[in-house]
Amino acid sequence: METKNFSPIILFAYDRPWHTEQVLRALKQNELASQSELIIYVDGPKANATQDQLEKIDEVKRIVGCEKWCKKVDIHMAEKNIGCRNSIIKGISDVLQLHEAVIVLEDDIVTAKCFLRYMNTALDYYKNRKSVFSISGYNFPEIKLPIPLDYEYDVYVSPRLLNWGWGIWRDRWQQVDWDKKFIPEFLTKKNQVEAFNRGGIDLSKMLLEEFEGKTDAWDIQLVYSHFLNHALSIVPCHSYTENIGLDGTGVHCTTSDSFKNDLKLSVYHPRLLDVLYEDKRILNLLYSLYYPKKRILWKKILNQLSRRFGAKKLFILKKKVYV
Repeated sequence: METKNFSPIILFAYDRPWHTEQVLRALKQNELASQSELIIYVDGPKANATQDQLEKIDEVKRIVGCEKWCKKVDIHMAEKNIGCRNSIIKGISDVLQLHEAVIVLEDDIVTAKCFLRYMNTALDYYKNRKSVFSISGYNFPEIKLPIPLDYEYDVYVSPRLLNWGWGIWRDRWQQVDWDKKFIPEFLTKKNQVEAFNRGGIDLSKMLLEEFEGKTDAWDIQLVYSHFLNHALSIVPCHSYTENIGLDGTGVHCTTSDSFKNDLKLSVYHPRLLDVLYEDKRILNLLYSLYYPKKRILWKKILNQLSRRFGAKKLFILKKKVYV
């Protein structure tokens, strides 16, 4: 890999000591860890924190400082609780004042040994392709999103960021509007909402929940920024990360074991897309993962008839080519 100036890694942690330690130990095993800078943000306790929560936060603080996880480690510990959204937005914004790009992890994202190689390679390869807004390090397990056997690359383009280990450049991050005032008006525009939901039927719902204050998230506005700027995320065909926090301990994650990945499948020298086109097969698989119900019977029948007579399917998402 030709890249010499490796992007810094930001890790956001809070009150999950076991998870945080697994993330750090996996990160330390990355082949580029000894050449990378790690910046850790540990959020502080809430005003009504229990003794158990206080002890867990103290344990996280102990763990992040107990070893030299990367070449350089810079630790920021908040005295009071900032919250997930504000902590991540501020942390990334601060680091990007000094660096062109960053790699972002949270305290439940375990990485493959070649994760940093992949992220730095992709961030360098696509830095001048302005229609690429982010690099995703995660992909769904093959059982959920089977990549077609004749697909020739090790990454694909997605209208949404998969933020379980990801990266972004300063100029893209600065285009995100963190004010929520635009959301109500946008949600009244049916055609635009339908276009936005090409990345998943859940996107507009999450945007509404963000406006109503039902979540303390940040990523939905970043995904909206992809849409607003006609941009995309680069996603690996085989995941370089696994979320170990789907055990009920996280703020925004439910309990599930259906997203586990075999990180041994990660590709060391990925074949990257040069022409940024959406493979309609992958796009429809991705869309289907977020669709709450199966396609209605009459649409299935028309699709089957279209295929039988040599025509294209009528009810699919159409591909898009980006510059």
